[in-house]
Amino acid sequence: MEYKGKIAIVSGFWGQNIGNAFFNIGGKWIVEQMFPEYRVEFIQDQPGYRTFHNQSKGNPKNDVGLLKYLDCDYIVLQGPMLTVNFRALWEETFSELTKKGTKIILLGAALFKHTEEEIKANRKFLKEYPPVILSTRDHYTYEAFKDVCDYVYNGIDSAFFVPKVYQPFNLHMEKPYITINFDRWPEPTIYINEDNQFNNNIDKCFKFFDRYWGLKSPKLQTKFSNMGKWQAYIGAALDFRRLPNEILGFKIIRPEHRFNPHITWKIYKQQNAIASDEPFTYFTIYSQTNLTLSDRVHACVITLAYGKPAMLFTPSPRARLFERFECLSDIKNKPVFLPKEVLEKEVNNQLKFLKMAAKDLDTVR
Repeated sequence: MEYKGKIAIVSGFWGQNIGNAFFNIGGKWIVEQMFPEYRVEFIQDQPGYRTFHNQSKGNPKNDVGLLKYLDCDYIVLQGPMLTVNFRALWEETFSELTKKGTKIILLGAALFKHTEEEIKANRKFLKEYPPVILSTRDHYTYEAFKDVCDYVYNGIDSAFFVPKVYQPFNLHMEKPYITINFDRWPEPTIYINEDNQFNNNIDKCFKFFDRYWGLKSPKLQTKFSNMGKWQAYIGAALDFRRLPNEILGFKIIRPEHRFNPHITWKIYKQQNAIASDEPFTYFTIYSQTNLTLSDRVHACVITLAYGKPAMLFTPSPRARLFERFECLSDIKNKPVFLPKEVLEKEVNNQLKFLKMAAKDLDTVR
């Protein structure tokens, strides 16, 4: 096939946060629909995104800077890349690529901490290196940057498009299962009652599967998790609970989203654990679960995208991406569903806008 042009999809760091792969894969499919006559391929992300690296220092001093040598028509970035350090990580690459005529697309873009400091830093940077298309994944980011280029869309996270890409094999287990995924914060202890009367001073209560669930997070582990990423491992080491392997007749599967560094004792501390450095294992698990409880935003995104219920446990402002759907507004208080027709409407509207924008740009080109 003779391609009209080339598009690079920036991707990577799947091992340290498999959720990156979820929106990388969904985003590649989106771009292929936008530019059907172009060759679309993955390429590495900036090395400065490594866990525990001080991003304010930019990329490692001796890194070759591979991305700036790319020969492509467009480069596509995705996810919550709009940090205060976005310039430090990307300015050299953007400068070199734009000199060669490469155009920038920000897809499913979002702020990281959702602060005024991030908005100020990135408005200035994007005025200097404006994308030709900006599609955001939450309304807050959209409002902050809706005037940075001609084609701006208040869209959804690219991971919601994954079912368009991948339909997993069926799993036939001895009993149905739910998924409980807590990487940063401790898994809560779950109490089940036929009424909503709990004597354990619980943190959350909701009704699901015709029973009342009372959830309580251990205070010591939560305290360490609130301190930071590496402190959370101390809390995990001090967690001596033996958590159940089933509840209400459902097997409990415990995915871990951080495969690298492979902290084996943490990943496999409780029963029915699973971890992988590729995303398709997770798509298979979340697509067939009966419920996901998680502190990971993208564990919930994928579960909901495949039509299953999910509940989120995180203080992260990146959870604002769920606000794009009115039916998900209560996701931190109880399990919620995303009806297929609601998702399809958002998917189709976004694709319509992005295809139109791509056609206009291609005509000018």
